[in-house]
Amino acid sequence: MDFTLLFSFNELTVAIAVILLILLVSRSLQRPANIPPGPSGYPIIGCMPLLRNANPLDVFRKLRAQYGDVFSLKIGQKLTVVINGSDALKEAFVKRADEFSDRPGSFISERLFQNKGIGASSGEYWKQTRTYSISILRNLGFGKRSLESRVQEEVTAYLDIIEKQDGRPYDVKEVTVLAISNIICSITFGNRFEFSDTKFKRLTSLFAENFRLNTVGGAIRSFPGLRHLPGDMFSIKKMIKNVEDIKAFVGEQILEHRNTFEEENERDFIDAFLSEQKKHDKEDPIFDDMNLTAIVINLFIAGTDTTATMIRWAIVYLIYNKDIQDKLRQEIETVVGTSRLPSLADKSSMPYYEAFITEVFRMGNIAPLSVPHGAKKDITFRGMVIPKGSVIIPNLNSVMEDPVLFENPDKFRPERFLGDDGQLNGKEKTVMAFSLGRRVCLGESLARMELFLYMTSLLQRFEILPESPDKFPSLEANFGLGRACKDYKCRVIKLK
Repeated sequence: MDFTLLFSFNELTVAIAVILLILLVSRSLQRPANIPPGPSGYPIIGCMPLLRNANPLDVFRKLRAQYGDVFSLKIGQKLTVVINGSDALKEAFVKRADEFSDRPGSFISERLFQNKGIGASSGEYWKQTRTYSISILRNLGFGKRSLESRVQEEVTAYLDIIEKQDGRPYDVKEVTVLAISNIICSITFGNRFEFSDTKFKRLTSLFAENFRLNTVGGAIRSFPGLRHLPGDMFSIKKMIKNVEDIKAFVGEQILEHRNTFEEENERDFIDAFLSEQKKHDKEDPIFDDMNLTAIVINLFIAGTDTTATMIRWAIVYLIYNKDIQDKLRQEIETVVGTSRLPSLADKSSMPYYEAFITEVFRMGNIAPLSVPHGAKKDITFRGMVIPKGSVIIPNLNSVMEDPVLFENPDKFRPERFLGDDGQLNGKEKTVMAFSLGRRVCLGESLARMELFLYMTSLLQRFEILPESPDKFPSLEANFGLGRACKDYKCRVIKLK
């Protein structure tokens, strides 16, 4: 054997491998011409280290200061474009909604839901799914006062459980999530669950855990293939298992509804969907069971943990601002009194409540980066090119903390939304709590109804105090898919 030849061959192999590696690294670092400016990042992983164990809002704030209202960065191999500021956000997602309303797709939406439902779908499929879903929900009273009685039923159950704590330090997190979830259950499944129901509690905990695990720079968004590695260092397998368990729960509900379906007696969203399913061709992709499953899960995501989190933030700010709590209670006593629960008919006469909850939306800021959008084709925006396949993030936080729009944005001050006459001054319209454009949150009207009925009823009956005089809730947040307050206990004292 000619060892010299073999040695030369091995040297050539190594040289080729090194050249290919250099080309791969060079390509991964290369930024296409005329894309929004931003940091170059590292080979393969891009700018993931910037977001690892960091608050993405802080990271994006610094990048905006350096690169402007539209900047880009690679998270893994995906180019992510972040749009900041009220003007740029409205220009993209309102004025140019046709180009900016698609979803980018993800491993979970593609593999586990076939990109179906309202949240993950795009194009004509999304438009039809959303249109049919809104029509069904409206027929069920969504956004109307006919739904109020269902919400008040849960409010009563919620207040009774809190009253049983007899003023002891208590974490309202679980009971708040269960109470809000039950409203979605009554709309989708036709019945509520007892708060002690094991399956029901398991369902809400699965949603909450995935909210926490699904971060902006999370591994499952950028490297879903990591799920094949031994162990579960990045919690990808845990997230997938949670989704599968949620799908199984919803699937059981669909099967039960199909077995008990009566065409002349539509009980809820699933029944109404099954009724439409019978009218359409079996091959119609809008009316298949996977789309129904995805829509139901979307309704829970949009209408449960988010609203429950907002209630918990509202309680935090009430604890820190006793004077605001007293003003709210005075308004409730003046408009409603104490002999009955507040109703939606009272809402228009309570501008201070509206100012308060708007300030909770702004500072609680539970969806500061909304939900990612996607570029289905190259988009020219403000003289730059957003390449096809890019992920587009609406940075709503850049509006919520804008000192030009909100003087002293770090201060909790409901009065900023009131004029000299004590009425709303129009600034409340600048708060983008439910996103903007065509992808505005489907559950906004329900969330606003729930927040009004829960918060006013809670303040009508109770005074809310910290766990102890020297132990207040944290004003810091946990950041996952949204921005949640840290766990805390408070004392809820029944008023004399």
